[in-house]
Formats: sequence, structure tokens, C-alpha cells
Amino acid sequence: MKKKLAVLVGALTISTAVGLGLSQSDQAASASENQEPTLSSDDITSIVKEQYEGKITDFELDRDNNQSHYEVEVIHDDEEYDLEIDAETGEIIKENVEKFQLENKQEATKNSNFDSSNFIGDQKAKEIALKQFSGKVVGFELDEDDDKYVYEIEVREGNKEADFEIDAVTGDILEMDTEIDDDRFDD
Repeated sequence: MKKKLAVLVGALTISTAVGLGLSQSDQAASASENQEPTLSSDDITSIVKEQYEGKITDFELDRDNNQSHYEVEVIHDDEEYDLEIDAETGEIIKENVEKFQLENKQEATKNSNFDSSNFIGDQKAKEIALKQFSGKVVGFELDEDDDKYVYEIEVREGNKEADFEIDAVTGDILEMDTEIDDDRFDD
């Protein structure tokens, strides 16, 4: 009987230790996922402008395996640069260059006139979204559509989510969609 009790106590001790270890690793992963990157989108924009001529046409903060990086697309003349930049160091991790044919010279000139100096900035855009919907910013992207730049921001709080499009110059909320993820209807 004492032998069975010792085995049972040992098994419980091991399973408790394993459970606590997994819980702490989940909390650490969650904490690093919630952490804002060291470099803001404004910092990354400056780094890109120093190294590349042209127009930033897509800009996104992404997290893979608890590592934050920015994905930036730059178009200059007949080249498109797809960049992946470390959000902590500013180091260009990946660069892909594609050549393409422009329809006319006017388009090439238009693409090289990018100026973000009058943008409200990523922090201000996040503040605007969080004033409308409290939670945690889980997705952030600067996007260009029809020569207009918008911040696309995703905010979550529990089972609620809000997606925003905010004008990058004026700070006006152009679109706000909210959803409630209700598992009762999932099969």
C-alpha cells in the first residue's frame, strides 16, 4: 500500500511540475507577443527611406514565432522591393527585388513622390483606435489604396474584435468593423 501511495504522490508531483512549467512558458510567450517592438513604423520608414528610393506601397508589422518584423514594399521606377526588417534592430532580414514594366513614365514619377512627413504616425493611429474600442492592438499595417494611405488596425479584447481603417494624414476613422467570436455557434 505504501508503495502505491508513493507512486501516486510521485506522479502527482511530476504532473504538477510539468503543468507549472507549461503555464509559465505560455505566459512568457503571451507577454512577448503583447510587447510593442523597439522600433516604431516611423523609425522603420526612416531606415527604408535612407536605403531605398521610391514609394512605400505596403507596410505591415508581423509576428512569427514571438519575433516581430516589418514587411515593407517599395516601388521605384521598374523595380519592386519586398523587405522584411527586424522590428528590434532595424536590420534588413530579407530583400526580394522584382522588375516589372510600367505603363508609362508618369506612373514612375508618381511612385517616387512618397512623403510620410505629414502622417499622424503609428502611435497616434493606435491611440485613435483604442479610444473607440478598448483592448490590445494585435494587427497593424500602413497601406496605400488609390493614392491614399490608411492605417489598418486590429484590436482584440476577449472574444471581441474591431478592425479600423484610419486616414494616415487626418486621423479620421474611415471604417470600423466589430465582431464577437461566439463559440456557441461553432460545430
